[in-house]
Amino acid sequence: MATQAFQKIYTKLGSITKATCSVKATDVGNEELATVSGRLAQVVKIVGEDVTLQIFAGTEGIGTDAEVVFFGKAPTLKVGPDLAGRFFNAYGDPIDGGPDVTGQEVEIGGPSVNPVRRKQPSELIATGIAGIDLNNTLVTGQKIPFFADPDQPYQ
Repeated sequence: MATQAFQKIYTKLGSITKATCSVKATDVGNEELATVSGRLAQVVKIVGEDVTLQIFAGTEGIGTDAEVVFFGKAPTLKVGPDLAGRFFNAYGDPIDGGPDVTGQEVEIGGPSVNPVRRKQPSELIATGIAGIDLNNTLVTGQKIPFFADPDQPYQ
């Protein structure tokens, strides 16, 4: 994404780890996209003016004087009829040599699952395999990653 006129640029990073960095910034939203020294990043934590960014390509070679530019929006993807059958990189850019996707811009992500609203596991599921039945007991209502689709409802 290109920077816009009069866009605020921050140039003093606080702490830098292998995947994150922090900067003092105002008017920033949670999950907002940014660039840090030209690398795509996303806001993962805000405490007052301290903003922590996860840098997708890692922080190697980034100095404390790196430029941080916030986009003012969460990650989005254009969705339309010409999306089907295409190949994209991890950032949603076409890599199949075809034209850019046109259509409605939709925010990526969704609400997190509220564990309080899930039904309480209640009935034992006997598998007949002692290692599972004794050490990793399965019950109905339990969401198990290798038995469940990720898009199954939580109720």
